[in-house]
Amino acid sequence: MTGSYALAVVGAGAAGLAAATSAGRRGVPVILLERLPRAGKKLLATGGGRCNLLNDGLSAAAFTSTDPAVVASVFERFGGKDIRGLFGSLGLRLATDETGRVYPATNQAASVLKVLELEVRRLGVRCETGFEVNKIKASSAGFSLHAADGRVIAASAVVLAAGGRSYPALGSNGSGFDLAASFGHRIVTPVPSAVPLLAKDRMCHFLQGQRLRARVSCRIEGRPGVSAEGELLFTQYGLSGPAVLDASEGISIALNREAKRDVAVVVDLVPFMAEPELARELRERLEKGWAPEDLGAGFLPEKFALVLPELLRAASGKGGGPRPDTAGRLAAALKAKEFRVHGTRGWNEAEFTSGGIDAREVLPRTLGSKLRKGLYLAGEVLDVQGGRGGYNLAWAWASGFVTGLAE
Repeated sequence: MTGSYALAVVGAGAAGLAAATSAGRRGVPVILLERLPRAGKKLLATGGGRCNLLNDGLSAAAFTSTDPAVVASVFERFGGKDIRGLFGSLGLRLATDETGRVYPATNQAASVLKVLELEVRRLGVRCETGFEVNKIKASSAGFSLHAADGRVIAASAVVLAAGGRSYPALGSNGSGFDLAASFGHRIVTPVPSAVPLLAKDRMCHFLQGQRLRARVSCRIEGRPGVSAEGELLFTQYGLSGPAVLDASEGISIALNREAKRDVAVVVDLVPFMAEPELARELRERLEKGWAPEDLGAGFLPEKFALVLPELLRAASGKGGGPRPDTAGRLAAALKAKEFRVHGTRGWNEAEFTSGGIDAREVLPRTLGSKLRKGLYLAGEVLDVQGGRGGYNLAWAWASGFVTGLAE
């Protein structure tokens, strides 16, 4: 044995640091176990390096889970005001943008990690980096945590905060799911979320690199799903950008977990114009003899000149020339362009993990395992998902903090 502690926290990311802080403040001897050479590496990359650590719109309703009541119970115990209070107590100044996203006033994720590291150091929490837990054994005395290199830590209780599977190079490689499964926990198949989509479409080929504001709506086996509005990015492989990432979870579940194939996104390429207005504008331009490649001038990016002639031909039908309904058909195509989706990008490009330990198998408020006393689950390792914009980090802080409060 290399040490014995009251609490061992597996994973020194957002949830793990929060757990170590709350337990350390109660005077509990804590050790943080991190497989990478340093703590919080993934935290440094969040929010484009700015760390969007919270959203003022935080509520349990912003999350999906196998047990929404568990999510609500955690935020009732440690919600948005408490998260602000935690960082205020650490000396971190916060700033909120017009969308309710909360950032450190320095606009640097490194500031968030620094104040957390200072706090756990002040509390006497030991942080053992390069400790990759590959096995946890339980006994009447508690737990022994075994590293890949042979080191062993003994602990009376364990917080499993090893993250999901997104960005494995930053620490989350899915190992926490195997550790939880070793205690009998059911794992809802993890799939990438907030992830770019694969679509074979000529428009993507011609417009790759083009960004525009659009409204994206999911359609799975003919049924409408989540919609999101924001920036869309055409790529050589399909679609990306914030609007696509915001709408991608249901599509990823359908494709990667449920093996469904009738999956598409429907994109409104001109969300700021109603369809009748757009049809009227196009009709006037056609009547004036505008060249097909110029029809989108003023409301579509110039690069659309590469695809508008083909869209016009499709709207005109077999005859090739404009028909009385050509403008209306072209407007409809621009307002509801369908892209068949055949896959997603992988874990290295996914912001979040959808799936994980079945949340019905943890106790409300404490997140203690119903299957093994003394085992607690926090953060992305649980089947709890929030949208982009600070929600998932808020879950990490809140779930981590409440596990550190457990007696």
